[in-house]
Amino acid sequence: MDKKSGGLFEFGPFRLEAAERRLVRNRTELVQLPPKVFDLLVLLVENRGRLLEKSYLLESLWPGTFVEEANLSVNVSVLRKALGEGETYVETVPKRGYRFVANVTEVAQEVPQQTVEDAAVASAEAPASVPRAQASGWRMWAGIVAILLTAVAVWFARRTAQEASPSGRFQSVAVLPFLPLDGDPAHNYLGLGMAEAVATRLTAIPQITVRPTSAVAKYSNPDRDPLAAARELQVDAVLTGRIQQYEKRIRVTVQLYRVSDGASVWADKFDDYFTNIFAVQDSISEKVAESFKLTLTETERQHLTKRETENTEAYQLYVQGQYLATKRLGESGHQAIEYYQKAVEKDPDYAAAYAALAYSAVLQAGEGREDDLRNKGRMAAMKAISLDDQLADAHTALGDVLMRLDWDWTGADRAFNKAVAIQPNNAMAHAEKSILLMAFRRHDEAIREMETACRLDPTSAILLSDLAWTFQFSRRYEDAERVSRKAVALDPWSYTPRRQLTKALLMLAKYDEALIEAQKTLDIAGGNNRRILAEKAKVFAAAGKAEEARAALKEVREGKWNQPEPHYEIAVLLAALGERNAALDSLQTAVELRLTRVIWMNADPELDPLHAGPRFEELLKKMRLAP
Repeated sequence: MDKKSGGLFEFGPFRLEAAERRLVRNRTELVQLPPKVFDLLVLLVENRGRLLEKSYLLESLWPGTFVEEANLSVNVSVLRKALGEGETYVETVPKRGYRFVANVTEVAQEVPQQTVEDAAVASAEAPASVPRAQASGWRMWAGIVAILLTAVAVWFARRTAQEASPSGRFQSVAVLPFLPLDGDPAHNYLGLGMAEAVATRLTAIPQITVRPTSAVAKYSNPDRDPLAAARELQVDAVLTGRIQQYEKRIRVTVQLYRVSDGASVWADKFDDYFTNIFAVQDSISEKVAESFKLTLTETERQHLTKRETENTEAYQLYVQGQYLATKRLGESGHQAIEYYQKAVEKDPDYAAAYAALAYSAVLQAGEGREDDLRNKGRMAAMKAISLDDQLADAHTALGDVLMRLDWDWTGADRAFNKAVAIQPNNAMAHAEKSILLMAFRRHDEAIREMETACRLDPTSAILLSDLAWTFQFSRRYEDAERVSRKAVALDPWSYTPRRQLTKALLMLAKYDEALIEAQKTLDIAGGNNRRILAEKAKVFAAAGKAEEARAALKEVREGKWNQPEPHYEIAVLLAALGERNAALDSLQTAVELRLTRVIWMNADPELDPLHAGPRFEELLKKMRLAP
C-alpha cells in the first residue's frame, strides 16, 4: 500500500486518528469524547504550538451559530479531564484563547483500500472497459475455473437471499445521509435532506418499512460502512449516495445494496441543475421502488413522486432546519425554528415545513420559553393540516399541541390515531401516542406503543430511553434499568439515556451508581444544564445527603442561567426533601406555566409523596386528568 501523512498524530500516551474519529491511550484503551470535544482536540493538535483565538474556535466548532464562550470553556474542561488532570496538554491564554503545548508527532499511515461505497461510486462514474488477455494457456484455464466458481458462489448467495426474503423482495430499507462529494462537512445538511426526501417518498409503499431520518442521521460519517449500518438498522436493503452542489448544478451518485450478501442491486448518477433537484429525487425513488419488485397502485405511484414544495430556496431552508433539529440541543432547536419559519415564508404552502415548525416550537414552549412559541406551534400545526390532510407528521404535530399545550386529551388521541392510520410505520406517531397513554396511567398500552416505535426505529437511543421511562412509570424498575442501559450503549454521549438510567437506579435505591450517572449526565450536557442539576440534587436527597441537595437547589434557583427555571424538577426535589407544601407550590407554578412534564404528574412515581390531599387533586382537575 501507499503511504501518506496527515490525520494520524501521537502525543504522550495518546494516538489521535482524526479520520477515524478515534483517540487511543496506550495503544489499546479507547478514550470516549463527545463529538464537539473531539473536534476541538483535532483543531488544537493540527495547530499545535499556535494560539487559537476563542473567536476562531467558536466559529470553527459552531459555524454560523451564536454560542456563548462558556460552551467553549466547558468543552476544554471535558477535554482536559479526558486527557488526564496531571499533565498539561492545553494551555489557556487568558482573555484570548487556547494553545496545544504537548509534543506531537505526525505519523505516516497506509492509504486504506477503497471501501465498498467508494468502489461503487467509482464504478458509477467510470466508463466500462475490457481488459486485454495476457495470460498463457494454463492461466486462461485457471481464470475459467475461477469464473465458474465465482458464478456458483453468486448464484448460491442470490438463492440464499431470495429464500430469506420471499420472491427476492425487500421488506425494509434505510436511506443513509448522502455524503458530500467534495468532502465538505458544511454540506452535510444537503445530504441529510436528500436522504429524508427519498425516504419520505418510499413511505408511500405500505409493504416496505422505511427507517426514519432520526434513525439514520448518525451515519453521516464519511468513513461509515453502509452494510454495517444497515445491519445495525436491521433492514434488508440500504441506499447510499453522494451529493455535490456546485454553482447552479447538483451532482448525485447513488447505490442500492442488498444487505444479505452485500450485492449491488442498482446504481446510477445524476448531473442536473439544482432547480431540478426534486426531479432527481423522484427518479431515485422510482428506481428504488422498481428494484423492490412490487406491484404498486396508481395512488401509491402518485405518492411516490409527491412533492411538498417546488421552491428550491424553501427546500434548502427546510433541510437546514431538519439538520439542526436532529442534534436535539437547545441552541440548535431555536435555530431550527428560525429556518423553518424562513422556509414557510419562501413557500406559504409548504406543509412539511409547517409540521416541523409546529413540533419544534411545541417542544421549546414546553420547556417554559417565550409564549409566542405556543401560538406559533399551534398555528403551524393547523396550517400544515389545512394544506395536506394526508401528512402524518402534521397530525402528529397537532396531537402534540393538543396534548402538551392545550390538555385536550381526546383531541390529541384522535390526532395521533389519524397519524398512525395514514402512516402505520411512523415511529414518532406511535411514541407520542404512548406518551399520551402514560399520562392516564394506561401503562400496558403505553409500553406496547413505545415498543412498536422502537421496532420501527431500532437504533434510536431516545426511543429506547422513552421505553425505559414507560417501564419506570409502570413501576417496573428492573426493566427500566435494563432498557436504559441498552440506550446508553447505543449512544454513550447523549445525556437523555443517562438521565433515564439515573432515574432507574434511583428508584432501585442504587444511590452510589445513580450519583455517578447523574454526574456523567451533567458533564455530557456541558455542565451547565439547570434541569439536570436539579435532578442530580434529587439523587443527593434520596441518598440522604440533604446538605448537598440543598446546595445544588440553591444553585438551580439563584445561579446565572439562560434557561427557564425547572419548576417540575424542583417540585420532585422538594418532595424528596420532605418539604411538601413548597413542592406543591413549585408544581402549581409548573401547571400554571403549562410546562410539558406536568401532564405526567399523576403517573410519575417521584411525585407519589404529594398525591394525598386536596391540593394535588385540584391540580389534576385543572388539567382534566381527574373528574
